[in-house]
Amino acid sequence: MKLFLKVLVLVALFLVVVSPNSVVAKSANKAVTVEINFGDDAPLKSANVSWESDLTALEALMHVAEVSTHAVGEYVFVSKIDQVKGVPTKYVWYYKINGQSPKKLAINQKLKKGDVVTWIYKQDVCSDKKCK
Repeated sequence: MKLFLKVLVLVALFLVVVSPNSVVAKSANKAVTVEINFGDDAPLKSANVSWESDLTALEALMHVAEVSTHAVGEYVFVSKIDQVKGVPTKYVWYYKINGQSPKKLAINQKLKKGDVVTWIYKQDVCSDKKCK
């Protein structure tokens, strides 16, 4: 009888957690995922950020990592995430949203609920030439 009650309680808890109307499901739907790929063999860092209106890709990153930026004229670029600093013409930080390269700088890129923002430390392909 005790075993039956334990199983019943576990099944009830499972149904509450996986239900589309559960608190867990609702909070996940209101989040943005930020992933940071440091390159080489470093582990991927991933965290959820609560979504709010007008949240930008840069703001979401700043919620989960130590970030440094630098301005070039009216543009703002990410120069360092945690302890990994970009080196123009060598390796720098790029980002994607839901696997796609956005057409805006991170400071201007508004996010939607459920977006996945992936920051990638990779070879600089823009500093030597104009990228559009």
